Amino acid sequence: MTYAVAALVDIDDFMASEQARGQTWARHQLRHADQAVRAATSTRIDATCHSLPPEEWLVVLTGADPGALMTDARELAEELRARIVRETAWTATVSLGAPSLGSGAAERAARQVNDYKLVLGGDRVIAPPVDEGAAPAPHESAWPASSPRPHESTALTPPVRIEQQLTRRVRAGDRNGAAGLLAGWVDRCAQEPGVDPRTLRNWLIGQLLFVVDVVNRARLADGTTDWVEACARLPIEDIIMVGDIHERSYLHMWLRETLGRLMPPAPRRDVLALAEAYLAEHYTDPGLRLATVAAAVNASPYYISHLFAEERRTTFLRHVTGLRLRHARRLLATSALPVDVIAAHTGYPTAKALRGAFRRHVGCSPTEYRRAGLRPES
Repeated sequence: MTYAVAALVDIDDFMASEQARGQTWARHQLRHADQAVRAATSTRIDATCHSLPPEEWLVVLTGADPGALMTDARELAEELRARIVRETAWTATVSLGAPSLGSGAAERAARQVNDYKLVLGGDRVIAPPVDEGAAPAPHESAWPASSPRPHESTALTPPVRIEQQLTRRVRAGDRNGAAGLLAGWVDRCAQEPGVDPRTLRNWLIGQLLFVVDVVNRARLADGTTDWVEACARLPIEDIIMVGDIHERSYLHMWLRETLGRLMPPAPRRDVLALAEAYLAEHYTDPGLRLATVAAAVNASPYYISHLFAEERRTTFLRHVTGLRLRHARRLLATSALPVDVIAAHTGYPTAKALRGAFRRHVGCSPTEYRRAGLRPES
């Protein structure tokens, strides 16, 4: 009887790196990766290698002894992973299925194991243990003992809930903030003991449906959500696609794209107006930070910075500095308060900090400004 073991070689973060560095660079790296995989398998008469574009290879080993075959497959998997790390700018995950009868069954077994990359991360060999006492190789991750086998159900619940924060970002129209929140939540959930890819995806789909419910304004006569209308925003094809994603970096990209479609365009000027109003009331606080303002208006710090750049052609820091210095000039011109007191009234922790800001932006010291009898801008 002849057994087969499949090793699925999967480049880590391929889509993200191609997007960041371009297709030409990615094609060049793929050629090196292909050479590395074929060099590792070319000397083995019991191995066949097939390229699975764009960034996978299927290596199948055959033999009569399933135990010895699995040992050989583990050694080859380590070599494959090491060669790609050494000869390309990438890392790779090599997933090994259990010995099977036939190459088709062997490939399916390897893909089931590769699904665990979503939970475990990349740059490793993933293999189900041959026996309870088998020790994994240096870079090998055996099937997590606390995780269920494929198609087993779990009663786990997410370690943290983010619906409240998610609602604020969705209602503020902050697509990037909502996507970032969901991506971070997925990463946190993946670390939960016993979680498997199916459970992680089910939790994520639940959050996406929650976003659909928050975005959708249609209600039935009894006040409940009109899910026929709501689910038109999230086609079944999108939900099904989640099941094919086993790379967390790609999942993060997919979340940004999906939330971009789900959420209406951000009310940019409304969010900016809220941020400016908050700053007008709190700029005298020396501890004021971008993150503080973002939390107060239910948006991400990145989004607030983006709005100041796009709508005001300035930065968050310059805007705050302008508010503080305008107030300082007014006090210098209309009062006899000492500089250190004015600093405390305008958001600067010390008189030295106020003097430094004055020299950079006004061109003189506060004392020189007062002596010159200059009037503040209206």
